[in-house]
Amino acid sequence: MKKARSIKKPGVNIDMTPLVDVIMLLLTFFMLVATFKVESTEAIEIKLPESAVTDTTKLPEKNIMTITITNKGDAFVDVDNFKVREKVFGDALGMGVFHPDSTGKSEYETSGTVMGKQIKRKIVVMNREQFEKSLKELRLELKNQTGGKEDFRLVIKGDSQADYGVVEDLMEIFKMTRNTRFALVTDIRSAEPK
Repeated sequence: MKKARSIKKPGVNIDMTPLVDVIMLLLTFFMLVATFKVESTEAIEIKLPESAVTDTTKLPEKNIMTITITNKGDAFVDVDNFKVREKVFGDALGMGVFHPDSTGKSEYETSGTVMGKQIKRKIVVMNREQFEKSLKELRLELKNQTGGKEDFRLVIKGDSQADYGVVEDLMEIFKMTRNTRFALVTDIRSAEPK
């Protein structure tokens, strides 16, 4: 009986050069287009109040001033512009804290933590006059950098357990510093099954 001859099949050869080129182009595209944001309030975790209104107004991507009110009554002021932060707070990652209750101190002053967690960013403790001054300086500094074209959008994130008096005091400060347009951030109340 004769042995069957093995037939040599030609090997499959795939040219990977075009695939590598496409991958490199995609990688370059995503690196150039991506925007990276520093965690603005890394350790400040609050429970937002719920709202039945579903206003989906989109906030701008940049030039946002955020006031975060904790359940202890502390108001943290932060902006998303490094140069403005450095001019006003003395550090590119700095932020300010204000405790409206003049009879007490902020949680950061008493324990060195915020909501029980350490914060890596520089925090500037302010009294009422310093807080008002910093709100004005933050807006002015951004206008100086953009030639008067840009202004901060004010966003308020308040804990659902925050004292109403703190919010009332802040509203009075906003009125005095001419920050009369702001957005209140809430969670949307989930619809209950019928």
